[in-house]
Amino acid sequence: MRALYVEDNPVDVDLLQRTLARSMPELAIDVANSLADGLAAIDLGKTYDIVLTDLSLPDGSGLDLLGAIHERGLALACVVLTGSGDEGAAIAALKSGADDYLVKDGDYLEQLPGTLTFAMERARAEAARRSRPVRVLYAEHHLFDIDLTLRRLAQSAPHLRIDVVRGPDAVLSRLQAAAKATPYDVLLLDYVLPGMNALDLTKSLRRDHQFDIPIVVVTGQGSEETAAQALRLGVSDYLIKHDGYLHELPVVLDNAFRQAELVRERTALRALTERLRLHSAVIDSTHDGVLITDLDGRIVSVNRAFTELTGYTREDSIGQNPRFLRSGRHGRDFYQTMWATLTRTGCWQGELWNRRKNGELYPEWLTLNAVRDDAGEVTNYVGVFTDISALRQTEARLSHLSHYDPLTDLPNRLLIMSRLEHAIEVARRQKQGLAAICLDLDRFKTINDSLGHQIGDQLLCAVGKRLRGHLRSEDTLGRLGGDEFMVLIERIETPAAAAVVAKGLVDALAEPFRLDNGQEVFMHASVGVSLYPDDGEDHMALVRNADAAMYRAKSQGRNTYGFYTEDLTRFASQRLDLETRLRRGLTNEEFVVFYQPVLSVSDGTLLGAEALVRWQPPGERMISPADFIPMAEETGLIVQLGEWVLREACRQMRAWDAQGFVLPSVAVNLSAEQVRRQDVGTMLLQVLAESGLAAERLEIELTESSLMQQGEKAAVLLDQLKQHGVRLAIDDFGTGYSSLAYLKRFSIDKLKIDRSFIKDLADDRNDLAIASAIVAMANALDIAVQAEGVENDAQLALLKTIGCGSWQGYSCSPPVPPIDFEQRFLLEGFSA
Repeated sequence: MRALYVEDNPVDVDLLQRTLARSMPELAIDVANSLADGLAAIDLGKTYDIVLTDLSLPDGSGLDLLGAIHERGLALACVVLTGSGDEGAAIAALKSGADDYLVKDGDYLEQLPGTLTFAMERARAEAARRSRPVRVLYAEHHLFDIDLTLRRLAQSAPHLRIDVVRGPDAVLSRLQAAAKATPYDVLLLDYVLPGMNALDLTKSLRRDHQFDIPIVVVTGQGSEETAAQALRLGVSDYLIKHDGYLHELPVVLDNAFRQAELVRERTALRALTERLRLHSAVIDSTHDGVLITDLDGRIVSVNRAFTELTGYTREDSIGQNPRFLRSGRHGRDFYQTMWATLTRTGCWQGELWNRRKNGELYPEWLTLNAVRDDAGEVTNYVGVFTDISALRQTEARLSHLSHYDPLTDLPNRLLIMSRLEHAIEVARRQKQGLAAICLDLDRFKTINDSLGHQIGDQLLCAVGKRLRGHLRSEDTLGRLGGDEFMVLIERIETPAAAAVVAKGLVDALAEPFRLDNGQEVFMHASVGVSLYPDDGEDHMALVRNADAAMYRAKSQGRNTYGFYTEDLTRFASQRLDLETRLRRGLTNEEFVVFYQPVLSVSDGTLLGAEALVRWQPPGERMISPADFIPMAEETGLIVQLGEWVLREACRQMRAWDAQGFVLPSVAVNLSAEQVRRQDVGTMLLQVLAESGLAAERLEIELTESSLMQQGEKAAVLLDQLKQHGVRLAIDDFGTGYSSLAYLKRFSIDKLKIDRSFIKDLADDRNDLAIASAIVAMANALDIAVQAEGVENDAQLALLKTIGCGSWQGYSCSPPVPPIDFEQRFLLEGFSA
C-alpha cells in the first residue's frame, strides 16, 4: 500500500513516519511539502491508496487538494490533519470529500493507524458500490422490441447488464439458476408472453415460487385497471410503450432496484433493532462490564455492570474516550500495540490495569472486538471486561503459600533452600563466609500432645515472631517443618560471630511465652551451626551438618547450641540405626494402620475412612509418621511400607465386609517416592485383585508436590488407575506448587483442602474466601471437595455454607485402631 502525505512541517512528518513504520509497516509513504508538490505527485500517475494532507499548506489549503482530486475523478481515500480543533473546518473538510478528520492533539498518532485503515476500507467499499452493475432479466417475445431496447439501453444506461429470454418457462429457469449464483436485481416483463401474460407470470413467481425480485412490466396497450391489478400483485412499476418510453426505462429500472434495496434495508433494520433490543437486555444482565465506542473512540453505550465496576455512570461516560479510565501503569507502546492489533485483526484480548472513579486501581481482563456492517465496514468497537482483582489476590495468596509456611508465614523449606543456594553463590564470588543455623524446639511434642494442636500452633507462631525480632532484617528465618526452624546469616567473618547469633537465639526463648488463654509456657531450643565454606560447599551439606550439630546439642542436655565438627559422623550411625530399626520393624510387623472417619458435611453420614500408618515398637511409645516417613522415603523403604499399608487397608475392608459392616470407601496415601521407585499401577491393581476389593471403593491420595515432581510418570499412573475405576484425590490442596494446571491435566476426583485454610476459617476472611473459591472451582469442574483438620462446629457450619462435600478431623475423631473404629462407627451405624 502507498500513501501520499502533504505536510510542510518536518517535525510532524518525522513523527508520523516513525509511528506508521511501527504500526503499519506495509504502508509506503511519499511526502510532498506543498499543495503544488502534492498535485504534481498525483499527476505523475502513481497509484495511491490514501492521501493525508494538512489543512494549512504554504501555497494553499488541504481543501484545494481534495477539490483537485475530485475534479480528476480519482477514487482516493483522504484524511485531513490540522492543529486546530475548529468544528467548522472539520465540516468543510468532510463536505470537500475527506473520509476523516484528525486534530493533532496529544494522542492523535495513536488513533492514526485505525483512522487510515477505516478510511481506505470506506473508499474501497464506496468504489465497489458505484461500479456495481444492475443485473436485469428481460422477457420479450418479439425480436424487433428486443433489438431496439438493447441498443437504446446500451447507449443510455451502460451500467445495466441485460439477459434476454423469450418465454415464461425460461424466466423461471433463469431465476432459479441465478438464485444459486448471482441473483438478478430486476425482472423486466413484456405484458404479452407466449402462453401467459405478465400478470399471471408475476402471480406465479410471487405465490408459487416465493421470488421477491422487483418486477417492471411494459405493455403496448394498458389501462388504469390493469396497472392497479399489476401493482396489487407486487409489480414495482408499470410502463406503457409510448414514444420516448425507452428514455424513461433506465430510471424506472434503477428506481425499482433501489426501492427493493430500501425495503430490504428497512426489514433488516427492523430485525436489527429487535436483535439490538435483545442484545441490550443480555448486556445489561451480564456481570461483565461492556462499553461500545464509535469509530472515533467516543463511548456511545455502557451497561450496568460497567457502572458497578468502574463507578462511572452512563452520564459520566457517554461521549468520553476510554482513555479517561487509564491507570497510568501502561506506556504509550502498550496502547499502540493494542490498537495496531485491533486494527489488523479486528480483535484484541489481554490484561490491563484501569482506574475506578474513586481512584482505586484494579486489574481487568479485556476483550476488544471491531463490529462490521454487511459491507465489511467497521462501525463500532465493543469492549467486554471482567474485574480480576479477586483472582489476582487468590493467585498471590496461593503463590505466597507455595513459598511460605501457612502457620507462621515464615519462608518454608523450598524458599529457604533457594535463598541458601543463592547466598552460597554470592559468598563464593565475594570470598565471604555464611552460617546455616538449625533450631529445634525442645519438648515441643509433649506440649503439643498435652495442650492440643491449637496451643501448639499458637506457640510456633510466637516462637517465630520472637526469633525474628532477634535477627537483622537481611537475615533469613524460616520454618523447615514441625518444630524445626532455620536461620541463614550472610557475611559471617568468624565462628565467634556465628556463636553470638546462635546464643542470642537460645537466649531469646528463655523468657516464658504467654498464650491467648493467659497460660505461660516455657520453651527452649537446641541449635546447630554449620559454616561455609569450612563445613560444606553446597546447601545440602550445610543443612545436613547444621542438623547434625543441632542433634548433638539436643543430646548434650538441650537448651544450648553447638557447631558442626568431624566427630558428628557418629550421628550418621544413629541415622543408620534408625534405618536398621525401620527395616526390622517391617520384618517384625511392628506397624499398624489407624483409621480416621470421613463424614458428609450436609448430613453427617459416614462416607469412608482414611488409612494412616503408625509404628509401635515392642515396649516403646508409638512413633509418629513424621519421625520415620522421611527416612523411609530417603532409603526407599517407603515402597515396601506403602505396599503393606495398601494391602492391610484392603484386607481390613474385606474383613469388615465379611462381618456385614458397611464402609463405602477407604483412602490410602501414596508417596512421591513410591511413584518414582515402583510400578505402582501394576502393584495396586494386583493388590485389588488379590483382596477382592472393588476398585471404586479405593481412593488414592497424592500431594500437589508429588504430582508436579513426577510429571508425566504421575499422569500415566493416574490415567491407568482411573481406567480401572480407582478414585484419585489431591491431598493438602493449595500448599504445594499452587499450580492449577494439573486439574485439567490429570483426572482428579477429589480435592482435600489443607488444614491451614480450615483452622482459621471462622476468623480469617481470606481463608474463608480461598476455601470458598476452591469449592466453587471444584464444583464447576465436577470435582468433590473434602476438608481436613476440622476441629469445631463453627468450622463445620461454614463448610456447609460454602458447599463443601465431606470432612475429617478431631471434631469427630482422631485416627483410631481398627477395633475402635469398628466399635464407634460400624457396629451400630454412625451419623454425626
